Formats: sequence, C-alpha cells, structure tokens
Amino acid sequence: MQAPTTRPEVLPDELDIVDDDEVEAPAPEPDVDSDVEGENAPVRATPRRVAAPIAHAAAEHLRGINPRHAVILAVVIGFVTLTLAMPVRTYFSQRAEFDQLRESNAQLRKEVADYQQKVNEQGDPAYTEAKARSRLQYARPGETVLVLSFPGEQARKAAAERDAARARNPWYGNLWDSISTPVTK
Repeated sequence: MQAPTTRPEVLPDELDIVDDDEVEAPAPEPDVDSDVEGENAPVRATPRRVAAPIAHAAAEHLRGINPRHAVILAVVIGFVTLTLAMPVRTYFSQRAEFDQLRESNAQLRKEVADYQQKVNEQGDPAYTEAKARSRLQYARPGETVLVLSFPGEQARKAAAERDAARARNPWYGNLWDSISTPVTK
C-alpha cells in the first residue's frame, strides 16, 4: 500500500509566470514510481501559473468547505432572506405612508389656522365694515363716494393680444403700420 503523499510547497520565485498566449503543452512527465513506498518517495513539483493572491486564497478556502455544509448554509440564508423580506417591505411601505400622513397633517393644520384667522377677522366690526365698503360700495352718511371704472377683462385681453401681435411683427412692419394707420382716441 502506498503512503499518502503531500505536494511540496513551491515558492513564488521558483515559478514561471506565463501569459495564456505563450503556454505550450508540457511534455508528459512520468509519475512517481509505484515501486517505491514510504516517506522518502520522490515527488516532482510542476510549476503552475500564479493567480492573484486573493483569488488563490479564496480557492484554497473553498477547497476546505464541505459541499453538504455549503448547501445547508445556502438553504438557511435563503430561508432567513425570505422570512425577513416581507417585514422589511412592510416597514418601508409603512414608513412612506407615515411620511405622507405627516405632510398631510401639516397641510391640514395650516388650513385650520387660516380658517381660524378668517373666523376671528369676521367677528371684528372694523373688518366687516371694510369688506362692506370694498365689495358692496357702501358709504357712511355724509361721505362722497368716488367710483373709478376700469376696462373689463375682455378689453384687457384684447389689448394684450394686440401688443403680442405687434411684438411678433418685424420692426419695419410696425413702422409702416404706425405711418399708414391714423391714431384714434
């Protein structure tokens, strides 16, 4: 029976680092003689390509993991993930709803304050008198009322449209219109 043999560790300065393009098929080397048994059996180290230290360390670490343990660990992690997924999703949705309700409450508080101010103003006799004078054009006995009439909304819109049309015209067109059209007051 042959004793288990271990590979001797090869130091990085003994290895040949080769690009993938330069790799040639190595000549087949004979294996260890099967006639020789024991601890002094010669073992030949073949130079290997050096991988990145992190990848090499990860590969060495993964070699020591039992596949059955890896599957059990993956199942446990999957179970925990699925178990926590719904509560986390619920937490974030409730948090968003809470923020929305907080903004809505702030808006409602602002509206309540505005309405409270209006109620307080309407209870004031000076405010009521000022509104009656402005909206209903009331006056006290002995006061002279002066009513100013402004152009209606339609007249203002028509004037704004004429000004916009004039602005769109080129300058020489506006000059010609001002000369050819008489001014009416």
